[in-house]
Amino acid sequence: MPPDIAIILPPKEQYSAQQKGAVALCMADFTRHSRYRENTTFLGHTEADFDGLHYHRLQRWQHWYWRDSYAYARTCAKWVLRQNISHVEVQNRPVIFRYLAKLLPDHIALTLHLHNDLQEMRWFTSARAREWVLKHAAAVYCVSDYIRQRLLQDIPDRHGAHDKAVVIHNGIDTQRFVPQDKTRTILYVGRIIREKGTLPLAEALSIIAPLLPDWEFVLCGVDRLTVVSDYERATHAWLAKAGAQCRYTGYLDHNEIMQQFARAAIAVIPSVWQEPFGRTALEALCASAAVLTSGSGGLAEVVAEAGMTLPNSPAESFAQNLANALLKLATDDGFRANLQQAGRRRAIEHFDIRRQAALLDDWRQRIQHDK
Repeated sequence: MPPDIAIILPPKEQYSAQQKGAVALCMADFTRHSRYRENTTFLGHTEADFDGLHYHRLQRWQHWYWRDSYAYARTCAKWVLRQNISHVEVQNRPVIFRYLAKLLPDHIALTLHLHNDLQEMRWFTSARAREWVLKHAAAVYCVSDYIRQRLLQDIPDRHGAHDKAVVIHNGIDTQRFVPQDKTRTILYVGRIIREKGTLPLAEALSIIAPLLPDWEFVLCGVDRLTVVSDYERATHAWLAKAGAQCRYTGYLDHNEIMQQFARAAIAVIPSVWQEPFGRTALEALCASAAVLTSGSGGLAEVVAEAGMTLPNSPAESFAQNLANALLKLATDDGFRANLQQAGRRRAIEHFDIRRQAALLDDWRQRIQHDK
């Protein structure tokens, strides 16, 4: 019999027309193309519309005398036991996983799906804590090999612990999201925060603007609504120097973002932190935009040779290096076209959602068999 699966979302994860959290978006994609679609239910706390997928909203689970993470896990466990669920997949919350490992009986398969670096999560920085997770998990799914290596760092390979750490890349529907006629646009998608490298990007755009008068620079992202940081102010000041060539859209929903990628000739992902995966890079590849990336964390793994990756450089020269690379992409039509074709090809061959969903389902089947 197929397993009955509960996908436990982080309590505040959104999935609506107005806002889609990255974790919910990824798992909705997986579930729509899963052979276990009809046997899968999402559990969460927010109002959500998963458009044909099963979703159960947990309400009145908070109690003043319990930590929220324990109260949430306890409510999830009660629902799982009432519904006779055989597989529970915790999304990106190892604390909730830890509680469920103690609350659920052994015959229920419990997995953790890591969308971020476990070493950067409270209480799981030590190898001992991460080894405990591997001991109690049927599997730990990692969105990139970078995340897998961070999970396994300093953990001895005993009792098959390393075999439980599995790379399941995020996927994308390459049949649904297709390129369009390209415009002379350099596109950035993401928040204006230090980790995303938007300040050196803004400086780079101001450098190349006079050299590329027929190009447009488009930034799609969300500034914080109530507090504007010094970093945001400085970024916008540099963007203003690019003049009318620079357009800032503010928030766009996911379909609108994909339309932007479909038309953009170049997409830039200048992150200065270690990206766990780099979904925007994958979306850009799928849309046949020529991708320029810093290569940090999982970005190099996603893009590989199908994009242009900046070499490591001191922070003070990063903006100039970005400018030089963007100028190369914008002015060398043949080079840009080759990357556009290679990116689309890589997305189809390695990251199509049907391929990735099948890999996840194969692991679910294997775990069911072992149980």
